[in-house]
Amino acid sequence: MRAPSPEKPLVAGAALAAAGWALMLAVLAASAYIRMSPAPGADVELVRGVHRASASLAGLAVLLLAGWALWRRHLVPGALAALALIVFLAALGRATGSAPPPYAALGNLAGGVALAALLAWTFGRSQAPWQAAGPQRRLALGVLAAAAAQAAFGGWLATCVPVEPPSIVPWVHAATGVAAAALAAWLGVRLARAGLARTGVALIVLAALALAAGVASLLLELPVLALLAHPLATALLLSALAQLAARIA
Repeated sequence: MRAPSPEKPLVAGAALAAAGWALMLAVLAASAYIRMSPAPGADVELVRGVHRASASLAGLAVLLLAGWALWRRHLVPGALAALALIVFLAALGRATGSAPPPYAALGNLAGGVALAALLAWTFGRSQAPWQAAGPQRRLALGVLAAAAAQAAFGGWLATCVPVEPPSIVPWVHAATGVAAAALAAWLGVRLARAGLARTGVALIVLAALALAAGVASLLLELPVLALLAHPLATALLLSALAQLAARIA
């Protein structure tokens, strides 16, 4: 009789983490659409409904993940951290309503991106680990920290910095974005050379997408739907880095 795979007991936890992550992407997209829409209308109300439904389902997925983690004694740190974060986001949303002040909007945005990355990290912990040398492991964690700092900078810029008058701050954000994307692409090259070609190429592509979306949102007059690419590409890149760090850390 064949021995069961050591990863088999983690399938349910992985599925719940993946479901919660996908729902959080929907929440982030809906939030970005609402935030960027010039005026309220039927489309914004529809997106608000999608936001509420996705957030509720994400909360349910995280609650089930936490219950499963405690029951099976697997993935407990990530599951409980995700539960604490989604409770915080729910409390913040209830306290500040549909038109939150700037720093509450920043908390919602940063918390949502952090939750998506945390669920990706939890999913990564449910997978078979990769063996990596110490410098490569530290590089992955360093790139994740740099990308997280860049995302926090962008969130602050999107929620707390007035659009007018023109400022140098968006250009500083663009410059640091180039650096963060270059670091992520360099990590992708290192992974490809280490035998993880698909993972390395995926990371390079995501870094390029995040950079291209950021540059386009700064330089081009784009409709709201096109501007959604920037926060979503950022969330995808952070999620990929978090999952990678979980598997090689």
